[in-house]
Amino acid sequence: MPPITGRYVTVQGHRIFLDQVEGGDRGQILCVHTAGMSSLEWRFILPVLGKLGYHMLAPDLPGHGKSLTHHWQAIESIHDYAEILCNLMHSLGFKRPILIGCSIGGDIVLDMAVNHPDDFSAIVCCEAGIRNHTFSDDLLERGREDAGIPGFHEMNFYRAATLCGRSTPPSRVQEVQWMRRRGDPKILIHDLLGWNRHDLTESIGRIVCPTLLIKGEDDPAISEEMVERTAQAIRGAELQTLPGVGHFPMVEFDGFADLVAGFLNRHGL
Repeated sequence: MPPITGRYVTVQGHRIFLDQVEGGDRGQILCVHTAGMSSLEWRFILPVLGKLGYHMLAPDLPGHGKSLTHHWQAIESIHDYAEILCNLMHSLGFKRPILIGCSIGGDIVLDMAVNHPDDFSAIVCCEAGIRNHTFSDDLLERGREDAGIPGFHEMNFYRAATLCGRSTPPSRVQEVQWMRRRGDPKILIHDLLGWNRHDLTESIGRIVCPTLLIKGEDDPAISEEMVERTAQAIRGAELQTLPGVGHFPMVEFDGFADLVAGFLNRHGL
């Protein structure tokens, strides 16, 4: 498998870390991680799709992993994240890349495709949709204060297991738990505030590129009905439900890269 290498770039004042697999002539793929996490979530996917000839890129969003946020201000807008990544793509000279995102990453790629419909070749949106009001607003607002989220890392560690599916190998569940525990609780709270408030109900029809929606059957964070509504609102969108898989299909499901590759092959990408 080709190696994953790292580098830094600065976009809109944010110092952003990128994992990448270079080379290949089949186009570029940008992978966007879940709330509070990092590019580590894509470590199984980057080499496989890179070996197929794609230039793979997985950034740590500002304030996540190894990335620093401008003026140390946390971001709580899905659209703001989307615009930062659009500017990242332009700064790297990427031409109509393919987007893959999960959870808030799925919301981010939907937002990018809505607001820049001619800039992307295809999108793969996992565990996300046009409107995801999953959490209590009051709970998230309390999380802004340290006293509002005591024992947060432990809670995040154990909740990670409940977000994984019944078929997920125990070693992969442990990996998800480890990644979740090491995240910054303040950054996660801001991410979830953005997730709760993001609404593409009136604009989702602007997406014109081939779209694949993926839903883990065991994921409690977003309903099947919401994903189906999203698929129906995007012309020609495909929907794939994964039995026994939860909120992190790119980590939980070994067939994820093949699923994406099959979708891209069907569209000549």
